[in-house]
Amino acid sequence: MMTQSELASHMGSSQPRIAKAENGDASVSIELLIRAMLATGATPQEIGQVIANVG
Repeated sequence: MMTQSELASHMGSSQPRIAKAENGDASVSIELLIRAMLATGATPQEIGQVIANVG
């Protein structure tokens, strides 16, 4: 398991931004969310499947 600080460092972001993403803050960009998913091991195909099933 990765801490918020570790994830932020890996992504070139900040821990507070990761905390906002985890809390569903509407100010977090979709780009940051996708980068976080990729950084935690999700494949582009997995992300596409999740997006396709939303609705």
